[in-house]
Amino acid sequence: MILKHINDIAAICAGHGIETAIISPGSRSAPITLAFNEHPAIDVKVVADERSAAFIAIGMAQQQKKPVVLVCTSGSAVYNYAPAVAEAFYQEVPLLILSADRPPEWTNQYDGQTIQQSGIFGKHVKGSYQFPTEAKHSDDLWFSNRITNEAILSSDKHPKGPVHINIPLREPFYPTDNEAISFDSETRIISNTQIERTINDSEWASLTQKFEQSSKRLVVVGQLEASESLNESLDKFSHDTNTIIINDIIGNQHQRINAIQHQDAFLQPSKFEALVHLSPDLLITIGKSLISKNLKIFLRDNPPTHHWHIHPADQVNDTLKHLTKSIKVEPQYFFHQLGKRSTASSDTDFNEKWLSLENEARLKSSAFFENCQFGEFQGVNVCLKALPTHSQLHLANSMTVRYANLIGLSQEIEVFSNRGTSGIDGSNGTAVGAALAQNKLVTLITGDMAFFYDRNAFWHDGDLRNLRIIVLNNHGGGIFRMINGPKEQADYTKLFETHQPLNAKNTADDFGFEYHSRNDISGLGKLLQSFFNQNEKPKLLEIFSESEKNTEIFEEFKTQFKA
Repeated sequence: MILKHINDIAAICAGHGIETAIISPGSRSAPITLAFNEHPAIDVKVVADERSAAFIAIGMAQQQKKPVVLVCTSGSAVYNYAPAVAEAFYQEVPLLILSADRPPEWTNQYDGQTIQQSGIFGKHVKGSYQFPTEAKHSDDLWFSNRITNEAILSSDKHPKGPVHINIPLREPFYPTDNEAISFDSETRIISNTQIERTINDSEWASLTQKFEQSSKRLVVVGQLEASESLNESLDKFSHDTNTIIINDIIGNQHQRINAIQHQDAFLQPSKFEALVHLSPDLLITIGKSLISKNLKIFLRDNPPTHHWHIHPADQVNDTLKHLTKSIKVEPQYFFHQLGKRSTASSDTDFNEKWLSLENEARLKSSAFFENCQFGEFQGVNVCLKALPTHSQLHLANSMTVRYANLIGLSQEIEVFSNRGTSGIDGSNGTAVGAALAQNKLVTLITGDMAFFYDRNAFWHDGDLRNLRIIVLNNHGGGIFRMINGPKEQADYTKLFETHQPLNAKNTADDFGFEYHSRNDISGLGKLLQSFFNQNEKPKLLEIFSESEKNTEIFEEFKTQFKA
């Protein structure tokens, strides 16, 4: 039993520079698992739970900036990848998913672990490929090689994303005692010629003219990974053209001079009519999703004359409903070139109105936290200010990421969050993947529901000493108290606020984490002085609060900005 076409998958992955394969154990997938485990250039990590494994792969791929391989057995195992596959698709993270399958003639014949796996991820992958059931003919080997290369190239091309190869395997699929797994040094690696997209001079002339004719300008940054080259381009562009930059915390532009960070606080819908003067003539957007709902609504309700979205991929992203031009280049190239071609300053009065509201909101926010009662909002505020510079911050969804976006950051910290689909079902895993892939300190701030939902992310033997987890435990789904709709329903408590009696100490004990808990600001502040120090174990801090009190505090915060 020598399955050359299977062994070649590992060799092709290594040839493309892929470093990591995450394996979830199974029998049908044994030939794939054994091939990756034997390849000297591939680091194999074993994670039993496929759902957690896939989110860990996202975290690792974000750090390595290249595809990470996922390997699972047949049947429902592959379906457990689905939440992370959708997240990777919309967050544009490259993954190579390899699912073992039963031979096709056994599908729908009541055979164990046999489901319809071909194309199982639908439109949430960039490509779906089907391996030949056997490789007895030279064309089968050629075909397998070609689609493996094609899948990897597709995954790593803008927009990056997940791809799936379904691999049917017949028994026997374990090597005998006298068989050794080997790799052909001549395995074909197909490469793409990298083409840098640029803008021709005539188009630049048109863009520059429109830019200079539009004196009220905004740059809005959605979710983006931190990039030094983009930071430099944006800094110079903003300085030379006096252009305002609005940053969601997941846009990683909190270090930009005069960046607007409190837009979700001062752009209250009840005040939109009075704030119409903040509407730009030219809106330039970069990145993916926005957290700031108020900003999205404001820009949808007050359309600019021109809206340019800068993204190197071909799809049209019209989140704000008024797109006039999709510019398919890298943002750092765009801002560098536009800044060279035009240094025309924007409307000073327009900028001062934005900056005045930002400064006022920052002062109000600071004053609020000096006097407010202790709860999860105050807990997030204190923890954000204590984060070490040059570390990483991962934010779970629901209220956690919203709190952080309202508070903002001033330190040089990379921020990550699963905002592709904005689900709670993989925050632990993505942070774990980041901690496994590099040596920076990784801090995850998460709610209790998201934390307990993804405990299997810790079920492996990886070294997580650089991981810090802060769990906001209010014993339920508190976000539904804070949004209109659910809280007005008669059966709100039964249907929306999931009560849970758990605390995180048992989980910390199960996985060997150092555990701490706090429920007051003084104790929290003292603990944070040492919480981020180096340690031989990962650390977990649980902040306890009451859901009803958290709602009161949050309503008090919003009231400041409604007057």
